Amino acid sequence: MYDVHHTQSKTRRRTLSFMVLALLSAFFVLLGACGSDDDNEGMSLDVMESPADDMGAPAATVAMSDADETMEEAPDSQPADEPRPEPISEDSGLAVPTALTPADLGRDIIYRATIEVQAEDVAAANREAVAIVQGLGGIVFSQATRTEPRPRTEITFKVLPADFSTALERLAGVGKLIDQVISSDDVTEIIVDLESRITTAEASVTRLRKFLEEATQLEDVAQLERELLDRETTLERLRGQIRTLRDQVDLATITLTITQSPTVLPDTGIRVTAWVSEDAQDPCLGAQNITVEPDASVYLCLEVENTGTSALTNVDVSTRNLRLNLDNFQTTQGSFNRIEANELMAAVLELPIEEGRLAGRVATRGLPIELEVVATPVDFDGADLDEVWGESVVWVLVDSDDALPGFGDSVSDGASGVVAVFSVILIVVGVLLPFLPIIAAIAALIWWVRRRNRNMESASPPAS
Repeated sequence: MYDVHHTQSKTRRRTLSFMVLALLSAFFVLLGACGSDDDNEGMSLDVMESPADDMGAPAATVAMSDADETMEEAPDSQPADEPRPEPISEDSGLAVPTALTPADLGRDIIYRATIEVQAEDVAAANREAVAIVQGLGGIVFSQATRTEPRPRTEITFKVLPADFSTALERLAGVGKLIDQVISSDDVTEIIVDLESRITTAEASVTRLRKFLEEATQLEDVAQLERELLDRETTLERLRGQIRTLRDQVDLATITLTITQSPTVLPDTGIRVTAWVSEDAQDPCLGAQNITVEPDASVYLCLEVENTGTSALTNVDVSTRNLRLNLDNFQTTQGSFNRIEANELMAAVLELPIEEGRLAGRVATRGLPIELEVVATPVDFDGADLDEVWGESVVWVLVDSDDALPGFGDSVSDGASGVVAVFSVILIVVGVLLPFLPIIAAIAALIWWVRRRNRNMESASPPAS
């Protein structure tokens, strides 16, 4: 019984010890969590959630040591009153990533950019660009503008490197962006080299000036002055070079070119096709060359297609070689007044042939019918555009009649012969007309010589 009682008492003491140690561990862990950050908070909770019977005293001791170390390191990692840095937004919309300035990098960098945009109003875009740069604290370095034959302006801006990306983004929005070129040059080594050379040159000039003050001989003075002048000239040139580079580093350069947007005229076009047929039902299925009888009738089909995107109005038809009554055209599709885009107008004209003649012209040897169509396109606002035209030709051949010619044909042929003879006479007279004075003079001379000879013959005595 004593052993059993002793064993139970020993077990209760051990359990009580474990509980005390667990409570102490939990107390210190909670105390450390009050002064630590979120990560230390998670560590303490993990220790608290682990059962005391499983982890035991060593685990709790390790957890308290880690918590204490974390509490000691936390004040050094981030002061409570120091503001946290703002994260850089990925949606800043900058034209180029220049979140870091050259000063942050410890380098001397020259930023340059050229932008070309197109705008409907070049003058308005110019004013907007100047206002954008001036709003960022930049300046207009130079500007060149022209208005003819096409408005164009070129402006050079100077802005701070920190505003370089913002200026590019905003300037690209004054019109339609056509081209953009961005470049940067690291001139740190060049500036360091120039500074070293300037320091050396300044020391050399100082020494020469000291030597010049101590010189007593005239020749020495003259030589030292020449040498001092050369060294000072070199020093000023080096200072000018480094000053130019620093000016370029301090202010980024943006060259903006604004041109006027090209005016896109509405697309216009026309296609004219003519057909001739003896079939009155559907003459548009005819041909462009046809042979018919002397007293037949032919049907002329005219098709006008609008191949553009603008409507055609006031469609006018004319012939070059025939006198046709084009008002007799009968439309089978569309209208002469207006043809919409990608639509077709078709019209038919009946042409009678009488005694081998078409519109008063003999067609026995083939007669062309030349059709020309002129139309006026209009834009979407109804304004007239430049006229468009098209043409087409068909041929009509009438079979020759083997019968004797009629009275009308004989009179016509006789009149044609008289006209031909009269034309030849006029041509001969026209050729000889410039020579009439010469011919008259020659004729008068011949008459005078003959008359003189006759007088001499009459005056001479007769031979005995």
